Amino acid sequence: MNRYLLSIIIFTSSIFAQIELPRLSPKASVSQTIGYTVISIEYSRPGVKGRKIWGDLVPYNKVWRTGANESTRITFTTDVIIEGNKIPAGIYSLYTIPNENEWTVIINKALTWGINYYPEQDVLRFNVKPESAPFTERLLFTIPELTDSSCNVVMNWENLQISFKVEVELTKQVYEKIKNAIANAKNDDWQIYVVASNYAAEHNVFLDEAFQWIDKALSMSKNFNCYLTKAKLYFKKNNYVDALKMIDLCREAGRNDEDYQHHLIEIDLLEKQIKENMK
Repeated sequence: MNRYLLSIIIFTSSIFAQIELPRLSPKASVSQTIGYTVISIEYSRPGVKGRKIWGDLVPYNKVWRTGANESTRITFTTDVIIEGNKIPAGIYSLYTIPNENEWTVIINKALTWGINYYPEQDVLRFNVKPESAPFTERLLFTIPELTDSSCNVVMNWENLQISFKVEVELTKQVYEKIKNAIANAKNDDWQIYVVASNYAAEHNVFLDEAFQWIDKALSMSKNFNCYLTKAKLYFKKNNYVDALKMIDLCREAGRNDEDYQHHLIEIDLLEKQIKENMK
């Protein structure tokens, strides 16, 4: 190689090294909070660009980074459950093995560039069924459906879609938060016991313990909220007689409380529900 040609190569390489060009597959992210858990996905978005994707650009029966550039990353800020398997909080690569009739989804510990996949780092593998979907030019992850304790992670590209469900143990997490708050409560902090008991009543969980919490609150204060919450607990236990007694005590305690007026609709509705169930 002559000196002139070598200088051109060095000069050209130097120019490209100094210019940050835009990615052909731009970065993207999506996140969703479920209870206390943040689920987020970071990935790059390749385009169809008139190409045949499945079985061609993305081969069948081979590990795919489920995007472009770096491996797609999925993050859980608390432990989650996927397909009945508990996954510890952390950052993982999300690989897939596409096929015409069934895909394998892989949760993997190694965070890599390209298709540098290390099977010994697998945390979980499970299968999903691909479905037909409206055309999507650039690969897209969404979290369109959720409940209080779960969500669906969806990937669309070209005319195909896959999805899987992520769940959190929300009731267990809430209970731990409640127990921690009660352990650190001040001697006159009746509100903490009301909040804890009200959650139990609203979600129909740990009701027996909630009665202990609300009685603790009542030992500190005869606020109408205490009686209202205890009425809710009795209602969940189908003890309508005692629930109505608590409603009466709630109304009596609320006569001289300015905040009581803001809860009248809730109190009236609960009383109506109790009486309807007594018929």
